[in-house]
Amino acid sequence: MIAIPTIEKAVSDEEVFSAFRLETPELSPVRQALESGDNARAKKELVQYFQDRTNVRYLFDYRQEPLQKIDMDRTPYFFQASLGFGGSVKDFTLFAGKKMMQNIYVRPGRERAEVDLGKHYENLPHFSFLNDQGKTHRTLHDIFVRGQFFEYLTVLYHETGDREVLDKIEEVLTMFFEQYAIEIENTAPNANNFVFTQDRDVMSVGWLTFSYISLLYTRVPYELPYELAFELIRRIWFLGVQFRRFDTDTYRGFNHHMWERGLVPFMLGSLFPEIPAFAEMKSRGAKIVCRHVKEDYNEYGGYNEHSISYWSGASLGEMICRGIYLALVNKESLLDHDAMTRIENTFHILSEICPPGAYYPSLGDNGGAMVNPVLQLGVDACGSECCKELLNLRKGLYSTDPASLSLDYCNDKTGFVCTRNSFSETGTYILMSAKTSCGNSGHNHMDLLSLFLTFHGQEFIGEPHARQLYHNIRMGSPMRGYLYNMGSHNTVLAYERPVQPDEMYAKWYGVYRPDSPVNGFSSSEDGCFASAFHDAYTNCRHQRSLLFHRRKGLLVRDTIERATRLPNPHIQRWNLFPDVTFSRPDEGSVLLEKNGVRILAVWSGNPDIRVYRNTTLCPEFIAEEEKLSTIIDACFRVAPDAKPDVNTVSQDVCFLDVTDMVLKKEAVEEIRKEMARIQDLSALDSALCQFPDTNTLC
Repeated sequence: MIAIPTIEKAVSDEEVFSAFRLETPELSPVRQALESGDNARAKKELVQYFQDRTNVRYLFDYRQEPLQKIDMDRTPYFFQASLGFGGSVKDFTLFAGKKMMQNIYVRPGRERAEVDLGKHYENLPHFSFLNDQGKTHRTLHDIFVRGQFFEYLTVLYHETGDREVLDKIEEVLTMFFEQYAIEIENTAPNANNFVFTQDRDVMSVGWLTFSYISLLYTRVPYELPYELAFELIRRIWFLGVQFRRFDTDTYRGFNHHMWERGLVPFMLGSLFPEIPAFAEMKSRGAKIVCRHVKEDYNEYGGYNEHSISYWSGASLGEMICRGIYLALVNKESLLDHDAMTRIENTFHILSEICPPGAYYPSLGDNGGAMVNPVLQLGVDACGSECCKELLNLRKGLYSTDPASLSLDYCNDKTGFVCTRNSFSETGTYILMSAKTSCGNSGHNHMDLLSLFLTFHGQEFIGEPHARQLYHNIRMGSPMRGYLYNMGSHNTVLAYERPVQPDEMYAKWYGVYRPDSPVNGFSSSEDGCFASAFHDAYTNCRHQRSLLFHRRKGLLVRDTIERATRLPNPHIQRWNLFPDVTFSRPDEGSVLLEKNGVRILAVWSGNPDIRVYRNTTLCPEFIAEEEKLSTIIDACFRVAPDAKPDVNTVSQDVCFLDVTDMVLKKEAVEEIRKEMARIQDLSALDSALCQFPDTNTLC
């Protein structure tokens, strides 16, 4: 094992220089300067070496003169400012850079949360893993110490050429080197945190390392004083060599391990062949990445954590595809054929379940990832034809649906049932969570058979508050448990309760992973049928069946078997997006409206329908009640006069497109009668023929 320093500020010049293979011809000016005792010139020559070297390619390269504007929007995942982004990364970065000039830090993401660092940086974020866990949220500190604000200022400098920006970069770098220098407290090969007192987990240290490396591929370090540029190289070496501590670590199946023990070592080894300690990590890192891909992604391309955002944005965008791209441009070997096939398959799934809008549904942790950048990843990393075709359609270059994709997708091994009437931005789109063998649960939700409904390109039903869960709710909060659990999803609460109480999910990531297998699926030109079930309750079964008519709407049938074991009713729950308005045509229907699109929801039978807001989320989670989503609960049970041996009950709801229609007074009751005629949803052709015809009723 090599000697690994523990105190960042104590690293000597000699340690840095000795880390390089100075006998290589390209580094001879550094060696000669050292041999002559000219330490200052040696530093200058090392900085010059990184300015000039061409033997290694990075994710981007803006070192050349004159200054070039940095293109961030074609491949936003190459930049850390893309974390949680919700639009142009370039626009956000320039905005955040201007704020940083005023010592105001803007946390990346759609919320653009601003933090005043203080005139003299007296308000810097801090977090103690030992003292603050469970009391405050660690996200601000965790993200800040990744150093992506260096991108803000760098992009601003490349955009403007303003020397005041360069001066600010010098100031901020100096501040950060002083205030956030690491003293390693945990040197174990299985360490998750390097430092506890000033929390520095291994993952964030990896991100900071690449924030520093990214600077090397801009003009910034070569226009700063050479002493500061050398300090940057010193930190890259100090942080990077910490990952040699994991040479003897055992394999662990979670995404942090893939990044910390696999991708970071592989990329460091690929990017710094002149540093033997880094180069020696490359092979082992590649093997670990390859193993993770084969264990985290099944043969169909399904991701085991069942979180669309973490799957597409984090695991693929921020992690795996960076490694794939670096390996590709540097002609390195990372994934074998089997692993690469799984990644290709995963991009095919992400194309198949692609929604009409800009964001994927918020299924699982962290809200919805942006669609187009994910598709671009598929093109750049895998040469995916379906991603390319779909991206061209979404950009208006094609006018017809991609021939490589189907309107209907169903595979419980990947976790999704999806159906639609087109891939256009004004299409109707339905996604259901239906999964088996989900695997690791780190970012998985208790979303059994939960639905996301989009009509005419407008999101009506989904998980409107999912994003805040990941970033804003402190560990241990009751709201955290609620947002992970069934009550915040669009499913059925048998006997008015979730499988497990909310408190089970308040203090960690992920949930219980019961299977929800598909047990019926068929498709035709006019529509689609799908059904799935789960036995998570153990004392009853929930079966959900979907009948989608591509022109008219969607019928959902929820059946509870062994439905009379407790006296409580069952709740069919629907979470509306906050910008959806509603009215009540009668006691058994709700008319939903959003941006001119009108959807009539009609329930069969005589359920007790309650429309309300969950005000317990205010003010800690959502500051104002008006910003809360509306919830629709349809409570149903076996009829009081049912025979004693009847223990199965069903509840139907039909979502009908009534845009540009005028409801007749008697229309809702007629629709309810037509719904009752549809007995067997699986008999697709006949069921579609019996689907309520709003043209005659409205």
